Amino acid sequence: MVDGDPAGASGGAGRGPAGGRAAPVRLAEALLVAAVSPVVPGIAHLRAGRVRLGGALLGAQAAALTAAALAAGRYRALFLELSARPSWLLALAAACVALAALWALLIAHSYAVLAPEGLSPLWRLAGGTTVSVLCLLVIVPPLSLAQYGYVQRHLIRTVFADGPAAPAAVQVAARHGGTRDAARRPAASRLNVLLIGAEPGEPQAPDRVGGITLAAVDARSGATTLLSLPDGLRRVPVWSGTEPVPFPPGRPLADVYREGAAHPELLAGGGPVRDPGAELLKRTVAHMLGLDVPYYVKVDARGVRELAGTTSRAAPAKKGCPFWANLRETGPLAVLKRYQRLARVLINSVNTDVPRRLLPALAGLAAKIEKAEITSLRPAASAASLPRADHPALRALAAREPGDPVPAARPASGLPILIESCN
Repeated sequence: MVDGDPAGASGGAGRGPAGGRAAPVRLAEALLVAAVSPVVPGIAHLRAGRVRLGGALLGAQAAALTAAALAAGRYRALFLELSARPSWLLALAAACVALAALWALLIAHSYAVLAPEGLSPLWRLAGGTTVSVLCLLVIVPPLSLAQYGYVQRHLIRTVFADGPAAPAAVQVAARHGGTRDAARRPAASRLNVLLIGAEPGEPQAPDRVGGITLAAVDARSGATTLLSLPDGLRRVPVWSGTEPVPFPPGRPLADVYREGAAHPELLAGGGPVRDPGAELLKRTVAHMLGLDVPYYVKVDARGVRELAGTTSRAAPAKKGCPFWANLRETGPLAVLKRYQRLARVLINSVNTDVPRRLLPALAGLAAKIEKAEITSLRPAASAASLPRADHPALRALAAREPGDPVPAARPASGLPILIESCN
């Protein structure tokens, strides 16, 4: 049999009479073959005698599956990085829509080449209705994947800034193939990010900040140390970026955010910033600890509570650990089922100056963090004996490399420390 031969002339399962078999039986066969055609494309054409077309469809399917299996095994990290690129996510959504259309067309065409002739109007209606239902069912998975891609793209474009990457972060990105320019620079081994917890204030008032943490990440291993800075630290050396900012010595560290939010003109350098309060607090902490802190991530505490309620399998929260460390026990299927709600919560709750162009490089680092040790360090001083912001103990703790062990009782810095594992 070759393409174009009448199926009945060769004895194949064609459209003509089939040895006296009842029309419902032949119709059921055609519908069954059409239903499996997205999984085994070309089977209907082979049964109808169209060997070349059926073989080509089967060969294309086999080649695509083989390429996908090899790519999934060897280029998993690359796929993770591509999932953080809005342009690739848009291409993924478009490809999924095209795949849905092709699968529906394949079902309809497979039925058309096998549907028996001479059916009564009632059986033709039943066959057409069944094919329509099959087409609707087969497009659900690719269209769902397209929706996930669109939601991911919207999340990235909304939450993350569209600006240049800070030099220190570019050096860390060089370890993961971030940019061409970064590849020519010496790779940094550490990335510092300021995590800011915030309670939403009134519409006319800035947020109330509580829970200021310096996250230090080892770019080689993913080991992370979280140094919690007491909100009540006094004698804070507020820093504009180029010079000190007058700030009453009795006001606590948490008030730096309100000061920046109320007076954006305090920031040196000019130019628009996403959150003047978070930017001033980030510069102040970097100056206070003597470290390069290129980025901040501010998280609405109300959104964190909603996020924890959304993922029902989340582990109990640990003091000093970020919400994402407490959600690592959540199964991927649970996250996938609630992804749209999770994305909405993140869009409404997270504010950061991490640029979008750095996300692909940081995606590989995030995979390392997920498997590495996360340690929380909290000064154990009481409210009456809080250290001053210029206490050398804070600088000594902040200067430690992520993952380095810290003596539990009283470290060499002279400040009692509470140590908690977030794993």
